[in-house]
Amino acid sequence: MELTIKQALQEGVAAHKEGKLQDAERLYRAILQSQPHHPDANHNLGVLAVSVNKADAALPLFRTALEANSKVEQYWLSYIDALIKEKQFDNAKQVLEQARKQGVDGGRLDSLEAQFLPRTAPLNTGGVSPPQELLNSLLGHYQNGRLRDAEKVSLEITQDFPKHPFAWKVLGAVLGQTGRKSEAVEANQTAVELSPTDAAAHSNLGIILQELGRLYEAEASLNQAISLKPDFAEAHNNLGNTLQELGKLEEAIASYDQAIALKPTFADAHNNLGVTLKELRRLKEAEVSFNQAIGLKPDYAEAHNNLGSMLKELGRLEEAEASYNQAILLKPDHPEAHYNLGITLQELGRLDGAETSYNHAIRLKPDFANAFYYLHAIQKTIQSAEHWIDKCLEADESYLNARLTKVVLRYYEGNRTNFDELMQSELKHHPYARSLSWAFSLPFLPELHFDRGHFFDAIIKKSITSKPFYEFGVWRASSFKYLIKIFKKGYGFDTFTGLPEDWDVGSHIEKAGTYTSDGDVPKIEGGEFIVGKFEDTLPVFFSKSRPIASLINFDADLYSSTMCALNFSKQVIDKDTILIFDEFIINESWEKDEFKALNKFCSDNGYSYEVIAISFFTKQVAVKLIGI
Repeated sequence: MELTIKQALQEGVAAHKEGKLQDAERLYRAILQSQPHHPDANHNLGVLAVSVNKADAALPLFRTALEANSKVEQYWLSYIDALIKEKQFDNAKQVLEQARKQGVDGGRLDSLEAQFLPRTAPLNTGGVSPPQELLNSLLGHYQNGRLRDAEKVSLEITQDFPKHPFAWKVLGAVLGQTGRKSEAVEANQTAVELSPTDAAAHSNLGIILQELGRLYEAEASLNQAISLKPDFAEAHNNLGNTLQELGKLEEAIASYDQAIALKPTFADAHNNLGVTLKELRRLKEAEVSFNQAIGLKPDYAEAHNNLGSMLKELGRLEEAEASYNQAILLKPDHPEAHYNLGITLQELGRLDGAETSYNHAIRLKPDFANAFYYLHAIQKTIQSAEHWIDKCLEADESYLNARLTKVVLRYYEGNRTNFDELMQSELKHHPYARSLSWAFSLPFLPELHFDRGHFFDAIIKKSITSKPFYEFGVWRASSFKYLIKIFKKGYGFDTFTGLPEDWDVGSHIEKAGTYTSDGDVPKIEGGEFIVGKFEDTLPVFFSKSRPIASLINFDADLYSSTMCALNFSKQVIDKDTILIFDEFIINESWEKDEFKALNKFCSDNGYSYEVIAISFFTKQVAVKLIGI
């Protein structure tokens, strides 16, 4: 029966679009005979009634649709519009406020509200309002996206009725949407001066000020809007956006929380809260917020994209890929989603797909410097990498990592001029520059690689693949899965509950518990995983004789953990064993972590080391011990 109803609805909608109103009405009514409360059939029948000037007949139909499903925005808008057409302004105002609390788009509600505002209150201090026909014309143009016509009419009204605040509000909105933000500020400021108790006018001014980067002024305007109307959920949300840009992240969270408390179905506020929580590294909470936004608004492309970014940071790459693909399905012209998908595919080792995604992002956004930069990182040769770095710098000549990468490429080409200039500049203490200074002071210049998979491939060629590999710090096992395809036997050590202690990377603190896999231990053929803290598990594991390692991948990040792993793994290292360190350089405090551990280990044991490969993009370094 449900399939028949679906078919009837599809045919009814098709007939409605073709103007076959009698056929559409017959099909909608057939559905209602079987399911009297079917929301789409009720709503569409109501729309049909309004189209033949029978708004009174549409009202009970729209009301039934809303009662059946209050989450559909269009049901609210259609119902309010019909109430206005029937001049039931008090009812319209009540339903409009309910719609605001439900999370219906504020701009569309403001446009509807304006249709009955002139009838219920004087609009200028002189008591003279523009002709109603002129106001209706202005609203019609604005609501239907005819911004040029809306601007023309609003200018006429503001010239003839300069103390009419609503026309200034519309003019400000039109100017903002057409990119003339400075003019929009002036129009919105006039609206505020004419109607100082109008919370929406203060909010509109705050939004445009935020877009112009005048954040402290925006904060003041939005706070004024909230003081006038404490239950103004949109203003709380926009204040949160402003505070987030100001770096006041905890205050931003409080604003988003207030917006959500006032309007639990406010998808934008849930999404914005997730973005801020992600910035604070509260990733699990961010995931909840993004999922709530998507649950409220399944076609919310930006929330799917943001969820993908958060999942990628949690190491859940396949799930991140699915989220980015969903964002692209909903919004194919979303350059950031294509770019983010490219990064994820690159981390999954699918470089052809990554290249396609980066190029798609660039087609949509030709000056997309980030996409050019990441294209360099999937190259195998210095020449091809330099091509994309040059493209990146053409798009943004101030792109710091590209400028620094250019120094690397030039040095490897035999030209150290850029490096010498860097070391005489104010950037000489930058962690990237310090990393270059260390690498370029080595006795021999290491092999240079860009992509993680290419780096591993080069090391594998130098390894004795009949021997096993060891990995300290497994996380989601992406590297382990890559290596086990070649070595067939591997040993992985991890708590699988994240970092055992805080990790100060210089720019921020990675809290204990970060990089958890939620206790999920991989099941990989040929892999043996030893679960627990290194100081607990390594003494037991290495109390028995273990096979010499072909390579050891150190991805424990912390000095203490890396030092522990080095000390206990000494018995499986010989002159042929290659040690890979995953976070050796580039981080702001890199000299205090894996780098420090290796040098301390060598000092304690009378060893030295030869650096055989390096990647400034992935931060990896591969070495062989000398004297072991």
